[in-house]
Amino acid sequence: MKQNLFHRVYTAFKKFTVPLPDIRSAFRGNFVTFLFFVLLSAVFWFFRSLSLEYEDEILYPVRYMNIPENKVITNELPDKLSLKVKAKGRRILLSKLNLNLIPIKFDVNSFTAYSAAVPDSLYILTNSIRDILSGELEGVEILKIEPDTLFFHFTTMEVKKVAVRPNCSDWQHIFSPQYMINGSVKIEPDSIIISGPGSRLQNIFFVLTEPLTLSGLSDTVVLTSALEKQDGISYSQKKVRIVIPVDKYTQAEHFLPVVALNLPDSLQLKTFPERIRISYNITLSNYSKVDTEKIMPHIDYHDISRNPAEKLRLFLVDTPDQIRAVKFSPEKVEYLLTRQ
Repeated sequence: MKQNLFHRVYTAFKKFTVPLPDIRSAFRGNFVTFLFFVLLSAVFWFFRSLSLEYEDEILYPVRYMNIPENKVITNELPDKLSLKVKAKGRRILLSKLNLNLIPIKFDVNSFTAYSAAVPDSLYILTNSIRDILSGELEGVEILKIEPDTLFFHFTTMEVKKVAVRPNCSDWQHIFSPQYMINGSVKIEPDSIIISGPGSRLQNIFFVLTEPLTLSGLSDTVVLTSALEKQDGISYSQKKVRIVIPVDKYTQAEHFLPVVALNLPDSLQLKTFPERIRISYNITLSNYSKVDTEKIMPHIDYHDISRNPAEKLRLFLVDTPDQIRAVKFSPEKVEYLLTRQ
């Protein structure tokens, strides 16, 4: 009984589902036909709309040439003009798709419409090139050009000679262990001519190379680097040659007497201790070249007269380029002043 009931249910279900493939096939056929007519209608609508007139915006490229001699523009100028136009849709579409539009060139030096209110400035009415633009955009009526006026603000172009410096954020950590710089970094050329607005140049005293990313140096490095760019400033040299001398180092130390600076002839000064231990790092090639006279620890009598203290800090008058990491032991000394 149960088997017969199951069989009858199965048979009824099968009769119901058999026509479904035919229904799906018919639906797919109708849908493809429907989609075709929708696309065909869209194409007809598109071509019909292109024959109608519209108002729209077109961006037209512009270039500036023949800037007055020894002058530089200080304000930003648009590189495109916004044209409000009226034309048939086909002409507007072609104008928007034309990526090879020849830029309109403004001969700045030929305009004499100077602004009396602002010195070293002039203005150009963009309406003056309406006819030229109309010739380039055939079949297009130009209703409006924005901006309607181009303002030019000038300043005098000046030149200046400045030093070039290497741009390295951390000289202490670019060397391999037990290696250090051997002297000073050399840059060729060590100075260049820069040109730009005088107001900008007066605050520029040197230019930097592009950041140097160095590590693990164990030998002299020679490299070429571009210079760090600054807006509105031109360089006589685009690249420089940098030489970073590298050598293995050792630590040296001496016990040297303290030298007093600016001490009046009527006074005598004695320090405790009288001799100071000075240590420093130096490359092996320069180990025997250091003149101890140049690394004598100093104190300054003016420090006593300005701000008397029990101890005075030691310093070097002029640290030689060959040495690094100079240390005094002790760093301060006690002193005794007596009259002669």
